[in-house]
Amino acid sequence: MLPSKPLDLLNRGEKIKLRLWTYGFWRQGTVLDLFAGEGNLSMLYAPGCERLICVEEDAEVFGKLRMNMGGFGNAILVNRDNMGFLAELDESDLTFVDFDAYGCPNRQLERFFEKQPVERALMVNVTDGTLLNLNRLATIDLEEHYLINLFPKGYLSRSDFNSKRGLRRILPWLQRTFINLLAAKHGFNTHFLYHAMNREANVTYYGFIAYPEARTSLWATGMTPTIRFRKDEESLIKTLRKIVKK
Repeated sequence: MLPSKPLDLLNRGEKIKLRLWTYGFWRQGTVLDLFAGEGNLSMLYAPGCERLICVEEDAEVFGKLRMNMGGFGNAILVNRDNMGFLAELDESDLTFVDFDAYGCPNRQLERFFEKQPVERALMVNVTDGTLLNLNRLATIDLEEHYLINLFPKGYLSRSDFNSKRGLRRILPWLQRTFINLLAAKHGFNTHFLYHAMNREANVTYYGFIAYPEARTSLWATGMTPTIRFRKDEESLIKTLRKIVKK
């Protein structure tokens, strides 16, 4: 598994702008901030949600997170690694989740959707630091991390693929394909909202909405709060209309 740690200060401004753009799409219930760090985003999330779960593994960083989040009564702080936390995840009211990893976040995404059925509209924001990690790693096993192997038909040469430039060109497609494979496996739909890269061109950000697939999900059986989902959908449409008018 690729190592993970909080991103540096240079990346935070770009990341925060994209996160907050999606945060206002609808009223937030429970928000999950994975790799919360010192709480830079958590402090912005807390006032706009009913409950905020912040997960941070590093003990020293967690101490700063606790100090920064002390004034928010709706915040639950968890000093644990993401994969261990996600293995026991059981939250029925999640509306927003932030995956912020130094390396490739895809194993965390896999674990999340294995444990969390998509029963209502869910906003997902992801930071993918795979390119940043290639400063220290010569190659990356795409089939292991992105569930797809590009080589059998020879569309890309190995030398091109192993370079940062080659991977940078295909990474957005790989990320979308990976999410679509998870959606097909776990029976939900997706709608991508943005795909961006930081100024140093070594970290990518993307966001999408996961929502119930009517034929296979519990939403279709009437066992979930359909009215609440429709309100979320209506709120999303209104927000998109405002953006188009601008």
